[in-house]
Amino acid sequence: MIDWSSSMRRLIVALVALLLALPMLRPALSGALVTRGDALLYARNARAREKYALAFAIDPSNLQAVDRYVFLAFLSRSRAGLEDAVHVADEALEAHPDDAALRMDRGLCLQVLRRFERAEQDFERVGFERGDVQALALAAADSRKHGDRAKALRLLRIAHALDPRYVPVRVALERSRR
Repeated sequence: MIDWSSSMRRLIVALVALLLALPMLRPALSGALVTRGDALLYARNARAREKYALAFAIDPSNLQAVDRYVFLAFLSRSRAGLEDAVHVADEALEAHPDDAALRMDRGLCLQVLRRFERAEQDFERVGFERGDVQALALAAADSRKHGDRAKALRLLRIAHALDPRYVPVRVALERSRR
């Protein structure tokens, strides 16, 4: 015969233990979901995006999941996905403003959405903070696209000073002289 009071006590103890362990399990579970998302992405399965979204829903501090989610939206070129990715990146960057990879991916999404001024701000910040020539080149291209040719030229010159061998900057400087 089943002893209901003993069974209920065991069930309650198990539930309390699970609830107490949950904060410790969140990062591990979130990381496992990112790994699963990577495997799905490698297999070109559209469900990868869901795994990344679930990973940062479980652990909002998992910037790897957020970055993958945003970059995947950039690759998809879906307007709704890009808008959502920019929103997700905005929230994550409020809490972690120094994440250069996420800022770069948000900038790429903003470029596809043709929000060149905002994209330029992201690329320029990463370029100056990290000494990233590619980011400065992207910022210069966005400056030119929204009509600020003087700023674009200034950013290209700074990028060229950082790495005179970087071909896209050299080509852009040559074009600007014409």
